[in-house]
Amino acid sequence: MSLLITARGVTALSQIEIDVDKDWQGFGITNLKELAAGTYKGDILVHDGTRIVKLSPGSIGDEFTSGGSGHLTTWKAPPGA
Repeated sequence: MSLLITARGVTALSQIEIDVDKDWQGFGITNLKELAAGTYKGDILVHDGTRIVKLSPGSIGDEFTSGGSGHLTTWKAPPGA
């Protein structure tokens, strides 16, 4: 079985099916099905440099902040709040 299951005439990425149960031998996507199943409204997925992790929404008024390249983004209260 191939990595991607596609049909002719696919015009959008949302139409592509990815076989997430396939043993990819360490390449590409791992545990995508489990990650997607554990998300709720407002959750976002970010890459921490080695893997994809879920971030749940912050409190009202928090800002989505990055410490710069190589740092994981987080929800933080704005400066002076």
